[in-house]
Amino acid sequence: MPTNLTISVTPDEDNGTTQTDLFCNVNHCGKLVTVVSNGPKTVQQVVCPEHGLLTSFPDQATFREFLRVTANKILAMKGQPLIESGTPAISGNELKPPESTN
Repeated sequence: MPTNLTISVTPDEDNGTTQTDLFCNVNHCGKLVTVVSNGPKTVQQVVCPEHGLLTSFPDQATFREFLRVTANKILAMKGQPLIESGTPAISGNELKPPESTN
């Protein structure tokens, strides 16, 4: 299913982590996207600052599994270690929608 996203995967073999970044791929935009949600069990909306909503996922677990599977495809092509299921993840740019902020 097309998502209008480009994913960048950067493994850090020194500390055993992998950084994934998502960018808008609408007309090769390339801007970093933001994940907007009201919590881990709510819809996760992936938004470009220029093009708006790109795709959404029913919850955070589904979104993170999409990232893991997609990142693993890239890592496998490069012969690098894969991200295991259940690996802890830190999301750096998740924001709540403005209407949910007091």
